[in-house]
Amino acid sequence: MNKQNHFKENREQLMVLSILITYLVPTSATNNKYAVWEETVPPSAGPPPHSHTDEEVFYVLEGEFEFMLNGSLIPAVPGSVIHVPSNNVHNYRNTGQKTGKLLVMAMPGLLVDYFRAIGQPVQFAHDIPALNIAPDFTKIDAEKAIALASEYGVTFHL
Repeated sequence: MNKQNHFKENREQLMVLSILITYLVPTSATNNKYAVWEETVPPSAGPPPHSHTDEEVFYVLEGEFEFMLNGSLIPAVPGSVIHVPSNNVHNYRNTGQKTGKLLVMAMPGLLVDYFRAIGQPVQFAHDIPALNIAPDFTKIDAEKAIALASEYGVTFHL
């Protein structure tokens, strides 16, 4: 997969841990009512179990995922919609062998600021690591994400 295909000019992009986030509708365009972004998720990648004040709706665009919502496992393929109410413990993982893509809507979009605080801005295509292979989790530094979580209403359930 060509990294050039992932870089979208004129859209804010961040690498958050091992996931590429591309903002499609930022909170600034909705009077802080919601945000919409695309997540490009490498195989085996996904966040640890967590909860936050944002309500989320995930729409699987590409790939195979498994969501966990309050202890229940939910398989998800293209076309699947997963609704995560505010403050519910959840996570997901790309269970496929290829890059997966999710369309995410978050209300009111407080996660946008959290991702900006912990992510690395993408300015050029070479800022994006290979997303078609599982990330080397030993090289992912989650310390900042954990340290800033409570400031943004995020709780990790490890």
